[in-house]
Amino acid sequence: MQRSFSYQNVINRLLLVGLFVVYISLSSVYLLLPPLLAILFYAYHDALSKHDLFRLIPIALMLLVFEAEKGFWFGSTIILFTLLSRYLIPKFEQLIQCRTCMAAIFVVLGYLGYWVFILIADGVLLLSSPMIDWHVGLYMIIEFLVLAVMI
Repeated sequence: MQRSFSYQNVINRLLLVGLFVVYISLSSVYLLLPPLLAILFYAYHDALSKHDLFRLIPIALMLLVFEAEKGFWFGSTIILFTLLSRYLIPKFEQLIQCRTCMAAIFVVLGYLGYWVFILIADGVLLLSSPMIDWHVGLYMIIEFLVLAVMI
């Protein structure tokens, strides 16, 4: 009898989540490693637009790990990325056919859009505002180059 490999995709995706946990921990120690927020945004949008639940769940887990490691609100990236993927990104995809331009839009919405979202939410709840330093610009450049190749 032959063994069934039906759970191979699940094991591969859980291994990917485990590797992401290690990477995001290292990115907190070594500040020149980007936290991959824009890449996760693109992956989340791609899985959400294709209605692929088995890709969406590991990506959502990675986003929750990202939030826990960086000290952000629980579920804030998922809420923002869902709103952007449902309402804003389809409009951009209709207007812009350039893949490199879409990579730039994902990076800007991933980093600056998330910062503006947290800034507005903190203003409503009267909490302290988040700070942006020069590392964010470096992260945006690195992730733009990676996304330009991926898209």
